[in-house]
Amino acid sequence: MKILYLHQYFNTDKGSTRSYEIAKYMVSKNNKVTIITGNDTDSCAGIKIKTTKTKYKQEYGYGKRILSFIHYMYKSFFIGLKEKEVDVVFASSTPLTIGLIGMLLAKVKRCKFVFEVRDLWPDIPIEMGIIKNKGLKKILFALESMIYSAADKIIVLSPGMKEDLLSKGVKWEKIATITNFADINYFSRICSEDKEGALAKLGLKEKFICLYAGTLGFINHIDYILQLAEETDDPDIVYLIVGDGKEKERLIQVKESKKLNNVIFLDQVSKQEAYLLMAVSHIGLCFVRDHEILNRNSQNKLFDFWAAGKPTLINYKGWQHEVMTKYEAGHGFEYSEKSKMIEYVKSMKSDKRMYLKIQGNIERLALNYEKTRLIAKLERTLSELVDPNH
Repeated sequence: MKILYLHQYFNTDKGSTRSYEIAKYMVSKNNKVTIITGNDTDSCAGIKIKTTKTKYKQEYGYGKRILSFIHYMYKSFFIGLKEKEVDVVFASSTPLTIGLIGMLLAKVKRCKFVFEVRDLWPDIPIEMGIIKNKGLKKILFALESMIYSAADKIIVLSPGMKEDLLSKGVKWEKIATITNFADINYFSRICSEDKEGALAKLGLKEKFICLYAGTLGFINHIDYILQLAEETDDPDIVYLIVGDGKEKERLIQVKESKKLNNVIFLDQVSKQEAYLLMAVSHIGLCFVRDHEILNRNSQNKLFDFWAAGKPTLINYKGWQHEVMTKYEAGHGFEYSEKSKMIEYVKSMKSDKRMYLKIQGNIERLALNYEKTRLIAKLERTLSELVDPNH
């Protein structure tokens, strides 16, 4: 089958590479894949990549982001029109508006339309008070409903997201849950020499490392990490924050003003470098702001930490907390439980036997999210949609 894949933020080596991994697998199964992205990326791994050359940075304010979305919508639609013999249009949000382009292209091409919901939009910005205009809310909810109705299949990244869609009247048979992936095999190939070299370069060979690797944006709430660092009284515990984003400059100023010597900032690195940092860290950090709707999220970096066998702190009690508790592989904390988090980190540092036990349980948990198995499920979902007799 031929897949026209719309993803504005498609990446091959930084941030989330979910679309890249999916596209590579599809090509390996003799499917044809054309990606339309906003990033300036060359075709690779048998994937045909076309770019709208849409300017976008994590540092952009909301006005610039909206202009970026509009630019991508306009350009991607006309690029997509030129593609021939398309069997399925696969549109991956965010932004929500990408679903509109996917829906229109699928109608023109008279093919199947699949919409992937990575974040609950417009619910998240509305519930967090980012979008306040009543008229705009109505427009966004109407657009969301139209996209869901037009989609032949909707892919969600968590059970909580599925529950939200069901509550909005989407039929259960239209929804497939395919979470983010754990790339277990990659971590098993990282050698001890590379780990030692990374620790030496960082100067953290004798430290207990709590790592955050990802976007430094509003929802990611990196201030929470700085608050933990401020309350941590063990000088051998360090908080390593890796990434870029709108909040970074302000966060560094906060670190310096509070003289948080146990906090280290690094710029964004490649996926391979991020994996190496995860391999040498001891605790993973995945935090969000204190809003109930964010409990249903599916942060790709949490799955990376699981793949690396690392205990991970989360400040919410959603489905990921339930999974970790079930496997005795750690657990989530309430947003207000910073002191309990710090005690947990200290216990992981001091009790080697407990740490190794939890690490083993995490490795068992991660098998449920093994990359190839989940992408194969997605490939079957698309194939059966295009050809029910497949």
